[in-house]
Amino acid sequence: MTERMTARITGIAFIVASVAAVAGGALIVPATGSDALAEAAAHRVRVVSGALLEVVLALAVVAIAVVVYPVLKRRNETMAVGYLGTRIIEAGLIVATTISALAVLSLSQASGQAAAVEPLADTLVAVREWAYLLGPQLVFSVSALILYSVLYRARLVPTWLSVWGLAGGVLLIVRTGFEMYDRDLP
Repeated sequence: MTERMTARITGIAFIVASVAAVAGGALIVPATGSDALAEAAAHRVRVVSGALLEVVLALAVVAIAVVVYPVLKRRNETMAVGYLGTRIIEAGLIVATTISALAVLSLSQASGQAAAVEPLADTLVAVREWAYLLGPQLVFSVSALILYSVLYRARLVPTWLSVWGLAGGVLLIVRTGFEMYDRDLP
């Protein structure tokens, strides 16, 4: 496959990942809030649709890494393996967030037992939040730093684009660190 074809496929996978992340995240919201059991039960189709889009996101994340791997490997094999590994970890954590939301949905179907399963639902929502912080935020940021540093060194994209990606990765790591310690950035 030529580098031009690799770039096109990678670009398409990035677009698919972005659309799936935004749409899936928006649709799955009823299973992730403070009243997750009642909301998930009332919006089952929406939650399942969001979960399926999050699975598409996870697949797209891995596809990006697999497609771009040969190009990165020719420039820096260690960084290429690091990029592939971080994207696989990110995808696994995305799937964990999805499973926790679907588990909340399953709990919401337990008729008449809402009070008994509420603590478990709250725990599953917390698991989703932590997996999101670690996967799509922290691990994604690390993968961005790896990718954009290779792109910068190899001059595969304009310098400003690589620098922009590196800056974004650093800022997202800082933001995630603040969130992990319950600090908000304005």
